[in-house]
Amino acid sequence: MEERQKNFAAFTLVEILIVIVIIGLLVSILTPSLIRARKLAQQVACASNLRSLGAAAALYQAEFGEYVPICWRNVDENQVNPWPSWRMGLLPYTGGVATFNCSAAKDAGPLSEVIHSASEMASRTEKYGTANAGSYGVMYQESLPSYETEDPAGVVRRGQACDSLAFSTVPGLAWRDPANSVYIADAYLAKGPVSYPTEGYKNNGTSAVVPPSDPDHDYFDAVGVTRRFADRHLGTNCLFVGGRVEMFVTKELDDMVAGSPDCVWDVE
Repeated sequence: MEERQKNFAAFTLVEILIVIVIIGLLVSILTPSLIRARKLAQQVACASNLRSLGAAAALYQAEFGEYVPICWRNVDENQVNPWPSWRMGLLPYTGGVATFNCSAAKDAGPLSEVIHSASEMASRTEKYGTANAGSYGVMYQESLPSYETEDPAGVVRRGQACDSLAFSTVPGLAWRDPANSVYIADAYLAKGPVSYPTEGYKNNGTSAVVPPSDPDHDYFDAVGVTRRFADRHLGTNCLFVGGRVEMFVTKELDDMVAGSPDCVWDVE
């Protein structure tokens, strides 16, 4: 009787293998959905950060008369105009440096994309400072030809994200249609050919986004590193000058041509 009970309670090797196969199938079916759900959650958190930066930009405009900070770096103090970067301009109107970090950004080793402190953000050392850190970038662009600002040397000339402190948000001045022009985007430092999914690179670089189809991209790529749109989480989140946040397929952003009607990242 005891022998019969033992035989009845035991699993055969075939039964165990069948269970293992079923579990494996379930894992293979569920894993892509779980990964997608995680990336979707990261995308939502990233979009929330960009909305917070949009709210910070609105507060900056209220204080400084319809301008938003645009300079991609903290200019050297020996210049006539030692401009702060766009990040430092917006920081007082945010909840802290965490607002400037995408939730999917890497935070380890040479590929770290996370800003950890205000002092790091305020650094004027381009290689390791604000020009190089962070997972969001301001669009690298010249203003409309008729719009002029002072540069760090005190020279008045056409506005540029590398030299101007801020751009006016009044339509037709710096941007032709600011409400539909990208201001800040999810971006990463990159080196070499464009790849999908995007792969970050930690080295000398800027906080200005230069899309592959931008005429200036080849120059930045030739000097070593540039910043491109990132697809860390199912696409690229973009904050428009007007305050809205929208996600795009990264390659579609990369393929847009400056000056064309469908391009959202140039000033035209």
